[in-house]
Amino acid sequence: MSIEDEYELLSRLELFESLDAIQLKRLIFVSQRYQIQPGEYLFKQGDTTDNVFGILDGEFSVLLNSPNGEIHIAQHGSGELVGEMAVISGEPRAASVRANCACEVIDFESELFISTVINDPRTAFNMMKLLSARLVKLDKKLEQLSAEQFRN
Repeated sequence: MSIEDEYELLSRLELFESLDAIQLKRLIFVSQRYQIQPGEYLFKQGDTTDNVFGILDGEFSVLLNSPNGEIHIAQHGSGELVGEMAVISGEPRAASVRANCACEVIDFESELFISTVINDPRTAFNMMKLLSARLVKLDKKLEQLSAEQFRN
């Protein structure tokens, strides 16, 4: 995938929609790209972090460890970010992220990612919206899992 293809994909993300072309291309240019194989973990719950990943191609499952094994709590695909919560909070990864198929990701170094977010008020607001939406989805998933456990 070329820088222009990456730019086209990432510029459609609500998070980055307010960045001008120079800002977004700078973010892309200094980032690394990785191929991830099916079943491979991008990161695991409890890992320390200094990276946010943009999914350029493919699909990942978000998994929580439990005494009964991993619990699937979300799915993310092309054009979405993963890993931003731990970078923002400074806490270890709250969940594992595993590739469902062959994937390609772009790795944004945390300091540059955070600098990009905080230096553009609209991007910061979009980040809050993204995190809020993820928390709402997680809350609904936890309610569903709790109800399933209660029935069993």
